[in-house]
Amino acid sequence: MQVAATGYSQKRITLNLKDTELKKVLDRIAGQSDVRFLYSNRKVDLQQRVSVNTWEAPLPTVLDKVLAGTGFTYKELEGQLVVIIPENTHWENIKIKGRVTGIDDQAALPGVTIQVKGTAIGTVTDANGNFSLDAPADGILLFRYVGYEPLELPAKANMEVQLRKSSSALTEVVVIGYGVTQKKDLTGSIASVTPKEFNKGIISNPVQVLQGKVAGLVISKPGGNPNGKISISLRGASSLSASSQPLFVVDGIPGIDINAVPPDDIVSIDVLKDASAAAIYGSRGANGVIIVTTRRGKDGASQVSYSGYIGMEKLSNTYDVLGAAAYRQYLKDNSIDPAGFDLGAATNWQKAITRTGISHSHNISMSGGKANTRYSASVNYLNNEGIVLNSGLERMIGRITLDQGVFDNRLRLGLSMNYVGEKNKYQGLDPDGNGDNRIWEQSVAYNPTAPAYNPDGSFFEKLDINDNYNPVALANEIKHQRALNRFIGTAKATYDITPHLSYDLLLGLERASSDRGLYYSKYSPVTEGAGSNGTATRASKTWDNKTLETYFTYNLPWGKNVLKATAGYSYQNFFANSMSAGNTQFVSDIFGYNNLGAGQGDQPAVSSGAEENSLVSFIGRVFYSYNDKYLLTGTVRRDGSTRFGKDKKWGTFPSASLAWRITQEPFLQNSSWLQDLKLRVGYGITGNQEIQNYKSPLTYSPGGKVLDNGRWVTSYQIGQNENPNLRWESAAQFNAGIDFTLFKGRLSGTLEYYDKRTKDLLFNYNVPSPPYLFPSMLANVGKISNKGVELSLNGAIIDHKDFSWSASFNISRNYNEILSIANDQFKSDAIYDGTVGARGLTAVQIVKVVPGYSIGTFYIPHYIGTDANGNQQFEDLDGSGTFDFRSDSRVAGNGLPKYQAGLANSFRYKNFDLNFLLRSLFGYQIFNATELVLSDRFSRLPGRNAMAKYANSNIKGTYVSDRFIENGAFLRLDNFSLGYNIPAVHSKWFANPRVYVSGQNLFVITKYSGLDPELPIDGLAPGIDNRNIYPKTRSFALGFTVNFK
Repeated sequence: MQVAATGYSQKRITLNLKDTELKKVLDRIAGQSDVRFLYSNRKVDLQQRVSVNTWEAPLPTVLDKVLAGTGFTYKELEGQLVVIIPENTHWENIKIKGRVTGIDDQAALPGVTIQVKGTAIGTVTDANGNFSLDAPADGILLFRYVGYEPLELPAKANMEVQLRKSSSALTEVVVIGYGVTQKKDLTGSIASVTPKEFNKGIISNPVQVLQGKVAGLVISKPGGNPNGKISISLRGASSLSASSQPLFVVDGIPGIDINAVPPDDIVSIDVLKDASAAAIYGSRGANGVIIVTTRRGKDGASQVSYSGYIGMEKLSNTYDVLGAAAYRQYLKDNSIDPAGFDLGAATNWQKAITRTGISHSHNISMSGGKANTRYSASVNYLNNEGIVLNSGLERMIGRITLDQGVFDNRLRLGLSMNYVGEKNKYQGLDPDGNGDNRIWEQSVAYNPTAPAYNPDGSFFEKLDINDNYNPVALANEIKHQRALNRFIGTAKATYDITPHLSYDLLLGLERASSDRGLYYSKYSPVTEGAGSNGTATRASKTWDNKTLETYFTYNLPWGKNVLKATAGYSYQNFFANSMSAGNTQFVSDIFGYNNLGAGQGDQPAVSSGAEENSLVSFIGRVFYSYNDKYLLTGTVRRDGSTRFGKDKKWGTFPSASLAWRITQEPFLQNSSWLQDLKLRVGYGITGNQEIQNYKSPLTYSPGGKVLDNGRWVTSYQIGQNENPNLRWESAAQFNAGIDFTLFKGRLSGTLEYYDKRTKDLLFNYNVPSPPYLFPSMLANVGKISNKGVELSLNGAIIDHKDFSWSASFNISRNYNEILSIANDQFKSDAIYDGTVGARGLTAVQIVKVVPGYSIGTFYIPHYIGTDANGNQQFEDLDGSGTFDFRSDSRVAGNGLPKYQAGLANSFRYKNFDLNFLLRSLFGYQIFNATELVLSDRFSRLPGRNAMAKYANSNIKGTYVSDRFIENGAFLRLDNFSLGYNIPAVHSKWFANPRVYVSGQNLFVITKYSGLDPELPIDGLAPGIDNRNIYPKTRSFALGFTVNFK
């Protein structure tokens, strides 16, 4: 059969190939023309070798020569496609139009992937479930949609397609670390979140998409700082000094910063909560594991997509301090001479340092594939302008992935490259604690009658009061910025040795560098400014993360049995080097921190360093299933870390879990209302190695200067004791759970109980010197218990053709208790933390860590009122007759939230959709140190400012007590979006266009009187509001998404 391809006759091809594979010849032709070739590997032998010699020949002539004698011919299709088919094959293209709906409710299904089986011809349904495409008359169409069973149907001109829901989506794939499994086969506690469930809006950190979505996972971002640190806790605080943040694994590479991945490129996030699931990550799994899987190319026609938004953020709340009018009234009411205090202006300083922040984000992606080649590429740009002057985040991310199958797809190769370029402008402290926090205190303390500027345009300052600075000047005269560049490259190979045995090799490299600068203007009145004639600091850092993961996977089903086994080896090496330098005494501000040599300081500061650590691991996991009913999983990991003592570098972390799918039993197998019921129980041991490097050997550190032969030299002294027994913290966790699906998938959920005991807690203890060479030592001593209950529910409440309503709810309760903080060698009755201090107040520590209580316990005096003169009175708890802060303190509350809850609702009416999330933390208290400092009018007025409600108060003094303990519980409308899917079934260019508006932090219900009740939850002293938080924002965004045909 010969078919003319007249549509491409204008193309001219030159070839001179001898004995070359047919596939390579077709690739060369495609490279010289605009056509793409389609073929089925099962019907067309591309390994045949042909010879061809042409010069500036038209495409039909070239194809006739290439295919002569091969037994194949070609057919021209629309869209510059040419299909290669066996000769004498009947091929007729037809125009197909159809609609895809759910079989249960007849509701339209948008975004269904439709592909002509064995080809790259495909499309997706629009918002109304409609689709159209050209396909061969005898072709088979494959329909795929998340949560539904795939379906194959013969091609017809008009098609009405109905898809059936997967039973509770039990066949969905879940990433479990070093492999994947189906949801029905899970024996551990794993929660999965898909992009459909992600929070929308202005997202500066991808982890924000999970807020309120997973029971037991508390994510807190205090304030609205686009560069702010996010606190993450999974199933409670479990360390005294090491990090309590979960381990992030991105595309198989542990320890990758999730900021390297734009939310639009994430296809799933799996949270490994219990030890039986997380033990596969051994010494880094004690705080749980969050596995992020990113987008890669899929078989089908090339698809280009765009998503983006533009938004605005505004200040959501302010401290109620005296305004200018109230300040002047205070002077009048108290017969205070306004001279020197009434400065003639009216300035709201909290608003003066803020603005309306404009943010926008854009993501363009391209993906596709044919035969055994798949590709994807994306570029994401985010500009998140902070609401505080001269603060913001700008980030560019580029990603490329390529997947290739060879040897009949027995060998699958995958490559990916990520580049992240980021610029940060800081106000306050950066996530590492560098910078200057005075702007927050001054914005509530500065005189409201003062102007921001002098008549000549310079910043107004009134320096007759100590530590009294114009907040607007601070925002402009302190420059703190960072530039970050990050490259991540991975290469993966999977080879099917036999039908049951495969081998995986993963190589990863992360290379990052940052350059941070901090400059105090020589005109700023702060000590680092005018006091030093300008101060500049420059710090740079580079770090590498090299990863090797290699493992075998064996999968053998026989009869009613299934056996899966994984065995492997892992190696990771981390290396970092850093340098910082600083100088003072600058003639001009013109250079900022970019020319340290221009400073004329007597002793310029210079430092540098390097550090390295490695982790070597052996991994094993076995899964066994009998009759899809009885499930068993066992894992073991043996880790060796260079971070720990020479006698304790290796540790073993085992786990085991069982599951019983009760609905597979004969007495429930045919239940009409109960589709799935599974009992799970597991136990495992995980570790925590997140401490600084070089904490176990004896070290020396620089001491003072000594005079040696007429010159000053640096002396060295003991900097740290040796601890050969330093080892990781170890967490043993028991978990029991029930998974259920009811009413044909309309209601599903999970109920869990866990008991986690962490021992060998690392903390720095005081030791006698001698015999020790240094007076403190990092040692493994304490124990912590976290027990809790978690409930997750998902319901399709209404599911009709034109209207649907689904909801998900989760709630968790965690019981945290310190079991011990001492042993026979290292003694401590209590650990104190949470320093609070202010002008007129001696700094005190208000949190006590002691056995029998939770982390974050406030231990302070009990306020009982005032005497006749307004002097504060406190309960004499020790009966001594005199007040002593420490001995007259008692337990006054706890800053660690006991409960966390989230309620997400999703409504759809025809082409409209409405989604919102209510999120709550409760069962905790806040120590309002901001109000403590601003409550004493006698020490603050006139000159500074105070809370308006204390303007007529007779209470004197600034004293820490439970007077400032408040309930921190809140309910927040965290996320809201309203979208419209624009009909585009007849468009030649667009598919699935959608426009939406979203809002974040639209309201909060709380009894807390401070700025916002959401505070950092990490460390030993959570729940302290101490005038050091970037203001909370309320944001709105307008977004648009579209696919291009």
